[in-house]
Parts: sequence; structure tokens; C-alpha cells
Amino acid sequence: MEIKVHDIVKFESIAVLEKTTPIPDWVFNAPAAKNYGVVRRMPIMDDMVPIGLRGNTREQRFGTFIHKSRIVEVMTPIELVDRIEGYTNEIHLPTLKKIKQAFEQFNLRWGPTGSVGFELATDISVTTERSDIDVCIYMDVIDRELLVEVGKFLKTLERRVDVQVELASVGAFLLHDFLKHEKLGFVIRTPFGPQLCTTVENQIRLLVNQ
Repeated sequence: MEIKVHDIVKFESIAVLEKTTPIPDWVFNAPAAKNYGVVRRMPIMDDMVPIGLRGNTREQRFGTFIHKSRIVEVMTPIELVDRIEGYTNEIHLPTLKKIKQAFEQFNLRWGPTGSVGFELATDISVTTERSDIDVCIYMDVIDRELLVEVGKFLKTLERRVDVQVELASVGAFLLHDFLKHEKLGFVIRTPFGPQLCTTVENQIRLLVNQ
């Protein structure tokens, strides 16, 4: 199975997690952590998948690893788009519907991530009224004109939406950062750490010695 950053993986129990570091006590009392993890942005080596566990508060986060053979299900952000219509969260549902409609018109590949994506995948309540909506857009190359239009659309929404753009075989950048700092340099997150970049003809160029 192909596993990528932002995917949500399901496992049978905490007992199957790799015990490379001590597991915090809160993990055993957090419904969101007992069977689900979110894939982190790290290389997958020797079939060891880096995942993050969620607790009952924003401060409760734990990074660990799980062997691919211990994963029983993988849910991608793109697959979660189909679950939006059945979402029972009345706080975030209206905004999600607007995003879905607009992104269909933009012909974008995208999906919800963060706490909203986690709820869609697991039916476990982890959002609050103050939670932002995190989404990921997937692109093979940077389409600046399209991203500008997406930025304009986001300003019309009543709730804050944080968009991350996943660029195939490169990494990810925050849409807001890109639109504001494209020429001077914006940060792109790679599996090996952050890099400062600009764009040249829709391609990433690393800024060296900056």
C-alpha cells in the first residue's frame, strides 16, 4: 500500500506501535490515539511509518512509528471529500460544502486534513468551535494563477481555512506564505526539513545561503 503524509492510518491497538520512545500516559486515555495515527512528513524506511497521535487537548501530541504490516486501513485526504455530505459537525460543515463546490469548479485535487479531516475519517470528535479548517491541495507543478484565485475565494469564507499545497516529489508549502512571499522566498517543507524557495517558470528554486 502507498502511504503519504496526511494519510490517516488505523491500527488494532496501541500495543502494536513501535516502542522507540516511552509512550506518554495520556495516550492510553485518549480515544483519538487508541486506533488512529496521522502520517508525519518523514521518510518511510524499512517499512516503518512515522505517525502522530492526538490527545484530548491541543498540547497532547506524540510522534511514533508503526510497521506497515500493522496497519489495517489507510484513509487519504482526497478520499475524505466524499464523506463531507454526511458530516454531522454543524460548525464546520457549511464552510466545507463551500470549499468542495469551489474546488470542484477549480478542478483541484484536494482533501481535508487536521482535526476536521480526522473527524471525517474516524467519527471521533476532536474539533472545537475555534478550530481552523485545514485542507491540502495536490499539484504536479505550481499553477500560480490558480492559487491566486483560490486565495481570493478563501477570503470570502466566514471561517479561517489554512491551505497547504503538496507539490509532487518536492514537498509542501502554505498557500498564504506563497502568495505573500513568492518572489522574496517562501518555505517548502520536505521529508528532510524546511527549505527556503522561490519559483522560476512554475518550478521550485532553492535559495542557497539565505
